Amino acid sequence: MSKSPESCKASIALRPTFFRTFTQVDNSLRHAASAVAASRARTRFASNQFGSDSVGDGKISCIVRVVDNVWFDFFFAALVLVNCVFIGILDAPLASFALLSVIVLKFSMQSHIRIPKQSASMWSSALDLHQYLLASLFALELVLRLCAYGFREFFFGPDGLWSLLDAFIVLSSVWDVVLDLIFLWEASGSDNPVSTLRALRILRLARIVKAVRLMRVFRFVRALRTLISSIFHTLRSLFWALVLMVLIVYVFGVLFSQAVNSHILDPESPPLTGFALEAASKHYYSLSGTMLSLFMCISGGTNWENVLVPLRSISEFWVFLFIFYVAFTYFAVLNVLTAVFCQTAIESAQNDQASMVQNILEEKEAHRDKLLDLFVEIGAEQETITFDMFQEKINDPDVREYFTSIGLDVWDAWSFFKLLDLDEGGAVEVDEFLMGCLRLRGQARAVDVGKIIYDQTWLIRNQSHFQGYVEVQLKQMKDLLSQLAGVRLQSVHLLSTLQPY
Repeated sequence: MSKSPESCKASIALRPTFFRTFTQVDNSLRHAASAVAASRARTRFASNQFGSDSVGDGKISCIVRVVDNVWFDFFFAALVLVNCVFIGILDAPLASFALLSVIVLKFSMQSHIRIPKQSASMWSSALDLHQYLLASLFALELVLRLCAYGFREFFFGPDGLWSLLDAFIVLSSVWDVVLDLIFLWEASGSDNPVSTLRALRILRLARIVKAVRLMRVFRFVRALRTLISSIFHTLRSLFWALVLMVLIVYVFGVLFSQAVNSHILDPESPPLTGFALEAASKHYYSLSGTMLSLFMCISGGTNWENVLVPLRSISEFWVFLFIFYVAFTYFAVLNVLTAVFCQTAIESAQNDQASMVQNILEEKEAHRDKLLDLFVEIGAEQETITFDMFQEKINDPDVREYFTSIGLDVWDAWSFFKLLDLDEGGAVEVDEFLMGCLRLRGQARAVDVGKIIYDQTWLIRNQSHFQGYVEVQLKQMKDLLSQLAGVRLQSVHLLSTLQPY
């Protein structure tokens, strides 16, 4: 009895793929993903093969290698520090000469004393030479970074704000040099060296932002960058904190100002005399003056006992209210604001990408050193660790202390050794030991949980497929057995009819 076409199609459609193992499926997916990546790479290469300039690409790649070199940042960081030191060293004598000229001015007019200007001119020339050299080097650095990273990546990348600050400082230095050249040209063509244009040199942009140039060192020092980033992220909290403080001070300022002024203007109230009247005229003469005095009371600007004297002369109620204001703002408001600032600064430091990467690398390097020491301790200067050696050393207090310091709790030597032996060779090498300990250190991560979910989903899907396959096969076997039983009955009946009586 033959199968129907429908049953054949159903059998083909339900043909299982369960007998492929998970490793085979995973490897096939990995090869497929690699093939897609290779295909895309070949497509990009083919599209850029005729449009790219090999000479230009070579120059750009060379510039990128130079800019990304750690010595490039180290060199210009050293220049920034040298610039900071020279600004202080070379500006101090000029300030001394200027102060000396002011002090001796009245005596020089009467006794015909001449102030020597050769020293001041020498220091000024040295400062200008130092400024020209550093401005040229910083301009070269800016050009190299622009060529290496491009305009968009340089100004709109992760370090875009620091790049904008660098560009502003470098351009101000270049503008300073241009102004110096203009001043020299004007002075050489004029009979009066002290011209109006020379006087405007005091107002040039580079002198105004000279102190800002020192901020370039923040880009090269990670700790300073973290502090500046934390301060920058607290500006919004600072704004609302100031708004809250203004509201609180305003409310109490209105109350105290009205109380003192109403008492002074009331003819039936006893007049303020002596120190109380003097303090009232000093601290409560207007609403703005009252608010300023109240803010100074909680910020250390004045002794709040002097501010309290007029209120004490009026009523004990105002004394109690003033003490409540000081206690409330000093112990409650200011502490809460400090906590908010600290929380904001901590969050900004934790979210700083450069700091996070640096901390991760430092932590990984520290754990790697500890694991190497632990491997040497267990392996006794050998290249591999066997299970017997591991089981013998696992109860050593020093070895357990090593495992505890890196966040590993080894309670079963064989189970832990199986997890370390990635290639199932029976011995653990250095790379296997490092990778296994780093993988098992700490709590389960989101990636580990996601991998388990993926594996379980794969198993459930294939198990359901297998159950359906088994059910279909059992049904087909049942039908075949029924058919075989029918055929047997027919054959027995046929044989019984053929037998002679």
